[in-house]
Amino acid sequence: MEEKNWDKEWQGLEPEQPRSGQCGCWLAALLLLVILSAACVGTGYYAWRQLDFPFEPGAILSPPTVPPLASLPAVDVDVFGTPEGSSAATPPSLAPTVTLPGNTATGSEEAEDTTAAVTAQPVNQPVQLDGALNEWADFPTYESAFRVFNSESWDQTDDVRAIWRLGWDQDNLYVAVQVEDDIHVQTQSGSTIFKGDGVSLQIDTELDADPGPGLSPDDYQINLSPGDFANNPPAAYRFRGDDSGNLIDLVGHTIQVASRPSGNGYTLEAAIPWHDIGVSPAPGSRMGISLNVNDNDTPGAAVQEVMMSQVSTRKFNDPSSWGLINLQ
Repeated sequence: MEEKNWDKEWQGLEPEQPRSGQCGCWLAALLLLVILSAACVGTGYYAWRQLDFPFEPGAILSPPTVPPLASLPAVDVDVFGTPEGSSAATPPSLAPTVTLPGNTATGSEEAEDTTAAVTAQPVNQPVQLDGALNEWADFPTYESAFRVFNSESWDQTDDVRAIWRLGWDQDNLYVAVQVEDDIHVQTQSGSTIFKGDGVSLQIDTELDADPGPGLSPDDYQINLSPGDFANNPPAAYRFRGDDSGNLIDLVGHTIQVASRPSGNGYTLEAAIPWHDIGVSPAPGSRMGISLNVNDNDTPGAAVQEVMMSQVSTRKFNDPSSWGLINLQ
């Protein structure tokens, strides 16, 4: 029997090897890639959630919130407006000026600029003039804080302060003053009451009519004395400017004054009729004004030692240096 050549017999009949092995490798690799990608995505999402972002995806970011600055502690203020525990600014030292006609010398030092506008509020009924200031509680206050005159005999003692309140109606300009003064001296009456303790107002009734910086007939000075609280009663005296720039006596008026002593000084109220200073009042009216307090600390003497005003620029014979009053 002829021996068969099996190699030749089987030629072409070898079973094809399946390709599944190669395909499986690719599938396994792809599956591994998907698993790794999913793991990365999951890990990233978990980390993102742990950050706790303050906004949702797609939302608009708001600017960061800045914490407010800490508030400064409140400071108590005394009746004269000086913070407790602080040093009050020293009023400017000015060379002498005077309140009598014919002697209007002023110093060479420049005064500080200051806001000196004051307001007179309307009153619902005439003020009861008794020296008590109970009805003035809701009125704004203004202080005569600047020394604008001192005599050569002044001993440098700064011991006087005045707080003003102003009101008005169709008949009167009303004045209420609280004065702090440790020594009370007033021996005078009539035109010389400025040589003792008291207050005064200088009023420019027509701001737009003045021909220049000097005094003129529309300028007035009203001196008010509290008296001596014994034998010398409260009193008022009126001066007026003239065409020559002087301040002259204007005898006769209907100004009313009341006063009473207080523990450290005195209080004073006055009603100044508008007809005594030639004014027809109306809301919104503006005039020049300086609010002054005189001090005499020498018992038995008649001398104007110190004058304090609410406006540092005040000069006796220059209404343009006075402050302003507005009728509310």
